[in-house]
Amino acid sequence: MQQQFFSGQKFHGFVVNRVDALPDINATMVRLNHEKTGARFMHLVRDDDNKLFGVGFRTPPDDSTGVAHILEHTVLCGSERFPVRDPFFSMLKRSLNSFMNAMTASDWTLYPFSSMNHKDFHNLLDIYLDAAFFPRLLERDFRQEGHRLEFAEMEDPTSALEYKGVVYNEMKGAMSDPSSLLGRRLTRHLYPTITYRHNSGGEPEDIPNLTWQQLRDFHARYYHPSNSWFFSYGNLDLAELLGIVEDRVLQRFERIDPDSDVPLEHPLSEPLQVQEFYPLDPGEPLEKRSMVQLAWLTVDINDSYERLALNLLSSLLLGTPAAPLYKALLDSGLGANLTPATGYHDDYRNTFFSVGLQGTDPEHCQAIEKLVIDTLEEVARTGFSGERIEAAIHRLEFATREVSGDSYPYALLLLMRLFGPWLHGGDPLDVLNFSEQLGRLRKDVERGGFFQGLIRTWLLANPHRVTLLLQPDAQMGARQEAAIRATLDARQQQLDESQRQHLVEEAKQLKLAQEAPEDLSCLPTLTLADIPAEEAPVIVSKDDQEQVATYWFDQPTNGIGYITLNFSIAGLTSEQLNYLPVFSSLLPQVGAGGRTYLEMAEAMEAVTGGISARTSLLDDPADLDQFDAGFELKGKALVRNSVALMELLQDFILTPDFSDLNRLHKVLGQMQVSMENSVPQSGHTYAARMAAAGLSPAAKLREQWSGLSQIALVRELAAKSVDALDTLAAMLTSIAQSLFSPARLQVAVAVEEQHFPSFEGALATLLESLNCSTPVAPAALQPFSGQVKRHGLVWSLPVQYVTRVFKTVPYRDPDSAPLTVLARLLRAEFLHREIREKGGAYGGMAGHNSGAGLFSMLSYRDPQLERTLKVFDEAIDWIVSGQFEDVSVEEAILAVFSDLDKPLSPSGLAAHEFACLRRGITLEMRNDFRRQLLKVDAAALIRVAKRYLQDGESAVAVLAGESALKRANENLGEMGLDIRRI
Repeated sequence: MQQQFFSGQKFHGFVVNRVDALPDINATMVRLNHEKTGARFMHLVRDDDNKLFGVGFRTPPDDSTGVAHILEHTVLCGSERFPVRDPFFSMLKRSLNSFMNAMTASDWTLYPFSSMNHKDFHNLLDIYLDAAFFPRLLERDFRQEGHRLEFAEMEDPTSALEYKGVVYNEMKGAMSDPSSLLGRRLTRHLYPTITYRHNSGGEPEDIPNLTWQQLRDFHARYYHPSNSWFFSYGNLDLAELLGIVEDRVLQRFERIDPDSDVPLEHPLSEPLQVQEFYPLDPGEPLEKRSMVQLAWLTVDINDSYERLALNLLSSLLLGTPAAPLYKALLDSGLGANLTPATGYHDDYRNTFFSVGLQGTDPEHCQAIEKLVIDTLEEVARTGFSGERIEAAIHRLEFATREVSGDSYPYALLLLMRLFGPWLHGGDPLDVLNFSEQLGRLRKDVERGGFFQGLIRTWLLANPHRVTLLLQPDAQMGARQEAAIRATLDARQQQLDESQRQHLVEEAKQLKLAQEAPEDLSCLPTLTLADIPAEEAPVIVSKDDQEQVATYWFDQPTNGIGYITLNFSIAGLTSEQLNYLPVFSSLLPQVGAGGRTYLEMAEAMEAVTGGISARTSLLDDPADLDQFDAGFELKGKALVRNSVALMELLQDFILTPDFSDLNRLHKVLGQMQVSMENSVPQSGHTYAARMAAAGLSPAAKLREQWSGLSQIALVRELAAKSVDALDTLAAMLTSIAQSLFSPARLQVAVAVEEQHFPSFEGALATLLESLNCSTPVAPAALQPFSGQVKRHGLVWSLPVQYVTRVFKTVPYRDPDSAPLTVLARLLRAEFLHREIREKGGAYGGMAGHNSGAGLFSMLSYRDPQLERTLKVFDEAIDWIVSGQFEDVSVEEAILAVFSDLDKPLSPSGLAAHEFACLRRGITLEMRNDFRRQLLKVDAAALIRVAKRYLQDGESAVAVLAGESALKRANENLGEMGLDIRRI
């Protein structure tokens, strides 16, 4: 029975201030304050076993040294009760957590975790509370995580002096990515007098100016209960939790004034135009690589009604291809896609609205600015139709009701939505329960001219506007490196002998500390007995509608239905298969059913939560040479719109219209820019896919469909003239005609059981409409011939992504389980230390894809290349020699189950089970795999490491700048990389 809460209740020094129902998400919000320290606490009561806890602090930086970011890293390097080198990463392998991380924003730092295991939740609670409030903050850890001076050859003071540090290298990568840089440079000028002008993550040129003492002072000032915001969620005993927080932390503090409030920005008297640059590899073309962004400072984050109105205005102006500002910008031909930061941003003290184009050139800057202003003036005159306004409100309602959380816990997504207003003194309730304000807004809209007034007030008549041109500079990277080199050389010349030896000794001491064995007995842990013996079954019923296998999943989706139509690719030609991902991306963005793409976009916004398409590739559980490839068309809608959803899906299936070549050209340009933007964030994934492509037929097709090869294809298509796309249009039409047959189809529906009837009739109508044809032959895949290579993949990057991939065994092979455990052990016990702590990369990882039979070692934002390849070899030698303890094996098994049992959203759980059904992986097979995992021992790890890593087949791929790849090849000799530009 859930505890009842009411205002005035007291628990362990806390007093309940407010209790509010949140019917849209089936929750109750309980807000409390700690009387002694002023700490704020919010709990969301909700029937969810995936419990979450977090503590956040307002941390506005006064410079761009990255103090808040480096502190976030260093706080996790040992604390008062847990004085070990790295309790955070140690707990990753001693826990069944469903989420563990820490994050730094522009003006706050947050430490959240979640777990479904009661014991684990309390273990992590102790770690997190002690880390946040009582960290050791050793200078050694500051030098490892932040920055340090070190000689290139650690013990040779005559070798070149270098900057090293995890955050330093992370931000070198981030600040070379134009998508990341755009937002940083925009806020620098949009907020000229307050904290947002600084880069809270750290500018690489400023990070070396931060001192250890400044870091300690920042913690003392801001990591205090009087400047804290606690949050919890789910099925937990709130009184017990409050007692722990009081006992572990709050009783040791008195109230202070942390002086952390972020003031409102002073308004500009006139619009500002600025120009910034980003580094681009000299071999890359400069054309169509610039970005132009306009931004206006708008309302105080605490004005919840204006925030709601501006959120809706942003959706009306930009939410679909039919929205006026979206359409005007893309139709202009001045750029390829909207900029990443486009939209309304309500997570700063002053909120802002921004819009712009990427894939443009500097000479278009004035024209883009004029187009935006002219379009806004036109919309301020004409306004929006009632249908468009209702569609935008529907989109907001859908987003509020949807229970998401496949990538991150649902509770964390809720916290992210409300944290900004809560932090700055607003009412977080309005973010999750806006029905009252929506009623007020409807009345204002009925009076007429409401949104036009918003446009005039906050955009057209607002002088606080910044127009930013961000353009590439092919020499900038070299200039930056030369400036760093000059600074370091000058610094090195100023060092006397004792100072040089001091740097050598510091480096040696850090290395010794990194390699020294530690007694981790002070850390709490779970045991294998805490792991659930079996996977919980997913309830599913099957019927055959119109001779189509249909699976019905009874899931608590909060009144939203999800449908997946999975078509086999049998009978498609090899050329059609090559274009299938392009078909997937274009299908939901063209006209259909006699409607234009604009009309389809409006219809989808009005009655659905989105329609999407994608390729599907499922590996055979018993044979790596076999796989099931398909195409999925997916849609979701509120139950009341089930018929309308099915009608739209039917239109896309039966009558897609690819004849608008201008539309194809426009979307291809958007696809190209979006794909290119994804590379710096996911470089390790792209590199690993390329390495794996020579190891199995499924991996080859996966790279072709979702790797750098697909980016190359989209680039080629986007470069064609409009008229030259007629061949592509014919190809896409032929794919639709060949693909959409009921004989190829399987269907999944996820919704509460009482709503099944709402979808059954509409689905039957859709299935009846399909042409009755049969697949003519198996998919026409090219014969696979393995080509194990060492790829050097050129991209404009200042850091490297280094990968090595090994071919292993299918899911049902007995060796799959020990290989899965081996990956976690290598990551935790070797690669993290060697690649991150000692090598300075942001991440050193290993993984075994038990479905695909691929074992990977990877680095992320890595300043090294040759060294990391050598570390991969050393990792194999280390594991084969058995230099690990039995407790490490048990911890690795725990870490595997933490991933294996990570909770999914209701729709995500149904999608996972649907995929298992199509692959033929039964619940008993999955439980058998669990049993095999629990039996893994050291001998099994050594055996599979020798067989598949030391003696097995592998390939290497490195994604990096061209100069870095060429330098590496000078030393790699016969093991050099095959360098090519994508």
